[in-house]
Amino acid sequence: MMEQLDSGLSLMKAPTRDFAIHYTTYRENVFFRQTWERRIAIFEDGIPCYWLIHEGKRIGGVCVEPNLLWALYLEPPFTDMHRVVGVLKRYLMKVSNKDEPIEVIGILPYQEEYFLRLGFKPVEKRRIMIRPTERLQLCKLPDGIVIEPLKVDHLEEIALLSFNAYSGVDCIGMPVMNTIEQQRADLEFYFEHTNDELLRKSSSVVFDKGKGKMVGVCLVSMWEDLPLIANVAVDPDYRGNGIANNLLKKSLTMLKEQHEVVRLFVTVGNAAESLYYDLGFLPGLEQITFVLPVRQ
Repeated sequence: MMEQLDSGLSLMKAPTRDFAIHYTTYRENVFFRQTWERRIAIFEDGIPCYWLIHEGKRIGGVCVEPNLLWALYLEPPFTDMHRVVGVLKRYLMKVSNKDEPIEVIGILPYQEEYFLRLGFKPVEKRRIMIRPTERLQLCKLPDGIVIEPLKVDHLEEIALLSFNAYSGVDCIGMPVMNTIEQQRADLEFYFEHTNDELLRKSSSVVFDKGKGKMVGVCLVSMWEDLPLIANVAVDPDYRGNGIANNLLKKSLTMLKEQHEVVRLFVTVGNAAESLYYDLGFLPGLEQITFVLPVRQ
């Protein structure tokens, strides 16, 4: 199937695996995926993958549907990103619901200026960070602050702690609406799907024994065959005491039993990013989400 655009460009439906191979070859490994098969496995049948065609030649690829675009890349020697983004914007405006914004996901820093020039507004910058697992020495915590194993019975306390930790100015990094109900649903999903004994051992909660209050949590899950720090949250009144540092060190130590590396997601601008960096996590390239606001 060929969709004629303008400026000599067109979209042609691409076989999923062929698209994955080209995308993986020409786009940086921003997720630190460890194997070739894992890198190309992210595209499943049914995803709207298209070649970008110019004068009968493939010059790149993109995934696109009404109100949404992602996985944009170009292949050498073609480099005119400004031209391509302009054409794709016009195409999206033609096929999209005009009562809803157009969202563009996963734009890399060197692609950013082309979207800015055309009126797209950045709404979030996120990156993956990675670190080798390692047996590390924990630091001393204030008296009465203790780390304990994670239990399913902690679900309600974790939900309340996470809600408070991601409220107000600290909402940065929360990928969805921060409500008690959302936190509870996320935790129910976590406990239902994270049954590996080592992942549970690598996850912890922190209590202020004097007040009988949970003040910190670290949840470890599995993502794409590697462990992922799924959540680290500390009560705002207890930050600066080394709680998050110790939680992460414990996870890195425990995971060393079976895994060589661990990854995490972080929103650029989140204060936690400096903590991760100081603990030796390597930051990957930013991925930027843009929106084109509703057109009147």
